Amino acid sequence: MTEKVAKYVEDSALLPYGKLPLSTLAVAKAIGHDRRVLKKYGLDIVIAAAEKKAGRDAKLGRDTKRRSLEERVDAAKLEADKLGEQVNSLLAQLALMEANAKRIGIDPEELYRPLTPPDRRVANIFGSKKSSSRGHR
Repeated sequence: MTEKVAKYVEDSALLPYGKLPLSTLAVAKAIGHDRRVLKKYGLDIVIAAAEKKAGRDAKLGRDTKRRSLEERVDAAKLEADKLGEQVNSLLAQLALMEANAKRIGIDPEELYRPLTPPDRRVANIFGSKKSSSRGHR
């Protein structure tokens, strides 16, 4: 777990400030643990120190402009890998939904057809008293 936190902090240092949030909750979600576990092992202090350092560096102007080309390429690869993982997880969810639809007897192609717009006509019971009183008396 400490290795995961250290890797997350290193990755956030490569990206521009604010791109990869450095908070106990954000790190806990990213590595798949509860924030209380991070606090129990004292990793919240490490995360807070990294956030403080990153904020100070950003405030002093030590931003991404001074990074070497290799660091920028590494950061771009990291972001591309994260987006690839996200795409793969979304595709897995979509495949699961299609399989479940087929299992319960729904044609998976029906899932991609657009919805028909709802009927927005108002019933006569909501009309004014004048119109209802003229017709019935």
